Amino acid sequence: MGWDWLLAISLFIAVAGLTPGPNNIIAMTIGFNYGYRKVLPHLFGVLVGFPVMLLLIGLVLRPLMDQYATAFLLLKYTSIAYVLYLAWRIATAPTDDEMLPEERTPPITFWQSVAFQWVNPKAWAGALTTVTVYMIPEQYRTSLAIAVFLSMLSILVAISMWALIGKQIKRFLAHPKHVRAFNIAMAGLLLVAVGMMAF
Repeated sequence: MGWDWLLAISLFIAVAGLTPGPNNIIAMTIGFNYGYRKVLPHLFGVLVGFPVMLLLIGLVLRPLMDQYATAFLLLKYTSIAYVLYLAWRIATAPTDDEMLPEERTPPITFWQSVAFQWVNPKAWAGALTTVTVYMIPEQYRTSLAIAVFLSMLSILVAISMWALIGKQIKRFLAHPKHVRAFNIAMAGLLLVAVGMMAF
């Protein structure tokens, strides 16, 4: 295990974490509609959910993938169906003028965000690439542990960055019609992001 390997896996995880994908689009949408503090359940949900997913794929599921291809295909289409539902919730989310203060609830909770990692095609792609391309066979568990740690750092930076971007955009879109258009655009972008990874 050398510096070249560490640099390679760090770059991969950073790019995978910072580029647009369902988790980041959800963070930007929540930041836009509700502010940064309301993003924290989603942030912590991803911070718990993805590392656990990466560990389980690396330690348990990787040996089973070739034997149970049909089950993984079913998981893929279940994932797509859930993302379609989430996109619909984002697109139809009420604007500020349509809500009472107590109704301002983000579209995803901590536990939903934890569970969402298992139906997130980009998370699957990132985890599978990590365990099939970047692990060192002779130091498999050590390299997996480093990948989990790097993923947690990337998630913390990426979710926070995208949420703050969403919050800043809100300053320029004060009219409810603009908010509705933004939510619909983010729902569409979520579908595109999933489509690129799923097909």
